[in-house]
Amino acid sequence: MCDVAVEHAHSLQSLMDVGNYTSAMAVLRLQFDALTRSVWLLWGATDNKVERIMQKLSADTANADNGLPSHSEMIKQIDGKAPAEATRMLSEFRHLTWKASSSFVHGGIHAMQRHKDGYPLQLLKQIMISSNGLVMLSAVHFASMTDNVYVVNDIARIRDSFRDVLPKLNL
Repeated sequence: MCDVAVEHAHSLQSLMDVGNYTSAMAVLRLQFDALTRSVWLLWGATDNKVERIMQKLSADTANADNGLPSHSEMIKQIDGKAPAEATRMLSEFRHLTWKASSSFVHGGIHAMQRHKDGYPLQLLKQIMISSNGLVMLSAVHFASMTDNVYVVNDIARIRDSFRDVLPKLNL
């Protein structure tokens, strides 16, 4: 799922390049969804829940992920288990973007008005910065799975060198 989050980031960049900003906003939400699920699967999900979502796809298993927790519940379940920075970042991202991102995904007022009236440059920059932040959290999450302190430290150095294109978090 972490890799899916990074794929969504690449898609968001492509959509931005061709001016499909409304779709890019919806993909930002998908990027968050995939990353939250990835962190939850590693740090918060029970073995039974992991098995449900990891089983081979078939007609019988197509709805196996029904009934999995909501984003807010996943974030609660990783709190105190996942690295604190990951929990804070996901929680803050959700808090700051949830209503608008839901509007873009579901064709609400944000999607309609922005598509009609256009996107201020500052908002477009914020979309990219938000996506970059989720990519960086994905990299940190990937690195943590290696159990290799050198990989984790390399990702931290990379993060520090790109602070100007990453979100300013209230940590």
